[in-house]
Amino acid sequence: MRHRLTLAALAAFSVAVATGAGGPVPVFAQTAAPAPPPECAAFDLHPLRMWIDAPYLGPGDAATVRAGSVLNHNTRIPPPPPEPVPTTCLADLKVVEGAAVISSGGVLSVSPDAPAGSLLRLEARSTVGPVRYETRIVGRGDAALMGVWSQRTVDCDKAPAPGRPVRELSFAPGGRFSVTWTPFETYTDYWGEYVHDSATGALRLNVMDANRNPPAPVLAGQMLISTDGRELVLTGIDLGDGEQWVPGRRCRYEFGKISPAAAGRP
Repeated sequence: MRHRLTLAALAAFSVAVATGAGGPVPVFAQTAAPAPPPECAAFDLHPLRMWIDAPYLGPGDAATVRAGSVLNHNTRIPPPPPEPVPTTCLADLKVVEGAAVISSGGVLSVSPDAPAGSLLRLEARSTVGPVRYETRIVGRGDAALMGVWSQRTVDCDKAPAPGRPVRELSFAPGGRFSVTWTPFETYTDYWGEYVHDSATGALRLNVMDANRNPPAPVLAGQMLISTDGRELVLTGIDLGDGEQWVPGRRCRYEFGKISPAAAGRP
């Protein structure tokens, strides 16, 4: 009768030959990757994304990490929101950069001492590869600024006022801004980076690129936000209207907030 020689028996035989038949035979434990939770079976081999359920994070803030499937995400225009997936489907979820920790329940907590503007980066694994998310810590002075604002009035003193009102003035985490006169889906007229001094109220907009003529590559003025966070006043600045720039024009804008900053969903 023939017997099949298993891998374990072959390993034991090899050790016995090497050490002598009379010596003890070591046991080699076989390890296997833990099986994914049952609720993740429906999303096996799905590309996943992750984000946080807060529009921004400042020092001492906390938010829950969320996950979603983006299978066939690019087959529709505009892409649909990710299909919700249990956060437990993200294996080895961890903070790889930034002053923050993640609890076993998937709650991300930022250190009260986290520097404003510092990078916060998360990583995890899915069945099809790594999953990453990053944002920047928002300073307390910038928290009220985050979101989308719409122009209510503009006064340029003796200069002609811009012909188009600013329908969307957006400020996002990471020091990003955009200006849009005619909103359409994700379209913006020009965009770039901003620097805000919360102590003096000074605001500087550095234009990086545009779909329509911006007024100047650098825009600077003063900013004031109402105590309830619903009104924004900009003075000494010209956001333009997409037409010919008027040199020396300085205006006073009043904006109302129309939405908070968008959450970090892809």
